[in-house]
Amino acid sequence: MTRRWKVWLSLAGLSAACGLTAAACGNAGQPGGGEGPGSGLSASSSSSGGSAEPAGDDASSGPASGGSSSGASSGGSSGAASHPGDSADAGAKPGTGTTTPTPHMGNTCLKAGSGDYSKAGPYQVMTQTSVDLGSIEGLPDAGPTTYTIFYPQPFETSCLHPVVAWGNGTGVTGSSVYQFFNQNGASWGLVVIASDNSNVGSGIYHKAAIDYMAKQNADPKSIFYQKLSTRVGTAGHSQGGIGATQGANLIGASCEAEVCVAGGGAPAKTNAFICLTGSADLAEQGCTAAYTAAPGQAFLADWDGGDHTTTETVAGYIQMQPGTFQMMRLYAAWFRCFLADDQVACKLFEGGAPSNCGICKDPGWHVLASKNL
Repeated sequence: MTRRWKVWLSLAGLSAACGLTAAACGNAGQPGGGEGPGSGLSASSSSSGGSAEPAGDDASSGPASGGSSSGASSGGSSGAASHPGDSADAGAKPGTGTTTPTPHMGNTCLKAGSGDYSKAGPYQVMTQTSVDLGSIEGLPDAGPTTYTIFYPQPFETSCLHPVVAWGNGTGVTGSSVYQFFNQNGASWGLVVIASDNSNVGSGIYHKAAIDYMAKQNADPKSIFYQKLSTRVGTAGHSQGGIGATQGANLIGASCEAEVCVAGGGAPAKTNAFICLTGSADLAEQGCTAAYTAAPGQAFLADWDGGDHTTTETVAGYIQMQPGTFQMMRLYAAWFRCFLADDQVACKLFEGGAPSNCGICKDPGWHVLASKNL
């Protein structure tokens, strides 16, 4: 049996275990209090198919630890962005069906939080589960066409929230295996729409997710109406990371950032690209090659001893592996920097790796590299 098949079976087994043992893999079993990395990350209710309230209803009154809803709604719009220094109001124009590109700013308008992106941010996290885009976005009927949406509460009244589309690794269905990445990102003000599918390498599922959220932003019946930025990103693990690279190219100019976890591909556009991997990761070489090929701002973060099926999944989170929490930290910080102009987050990457960037002083890295930052 080849190493790649063994990894596929490991991811598939982890996904099945999470489905059978939600308390350990996706919900109350996630570390959420006490000392240690990641303390304070609240668990949200995200059982697939369950529904606390229909999608489109206001969920801001949910519990501090999170809540869930289920379903889908529609609308329509899209947009792009410019360069730092611009300033203007942004969002869907009522009654026009068009969108004003979200401007870049000198600093973020999202809540600041503690600045420690390995721990829960300043927002409560709510979820919508079983949001089916199969017919809405024309997805192929090859496994689940449903998504889980992680979103912050309360929404800002004068600041738009960036949107990120997530893709799973091969063999992983549902949201539990990577919930720690996406819930933490939402606690820092991101809206993350995560595909439940396990075969997303084409990038189609990423693009469908972004298109759907743009429609939600333009739909007066949606809880996301005029709350979302046109500055969007893609992310994913393994095959999902390859899909994130493909999806970024399909989405176009409004996709300004990507977090590729043990994925690869050839970034063909100048969005800000980071690849997270480990020295024991079978995708280390592909991740490094993708970083080298990236034409724009790029960063490579390679954790010493990090592997493909533990460090980069909920297994590492449950074990409280330092490398897992560093990756979770960089996921949130990269998008805060490049989609929301958070200068505290940007300082983690600026200055030149491997010696002068903000995370360069942290022990445990096998390789750090950067360019155009």
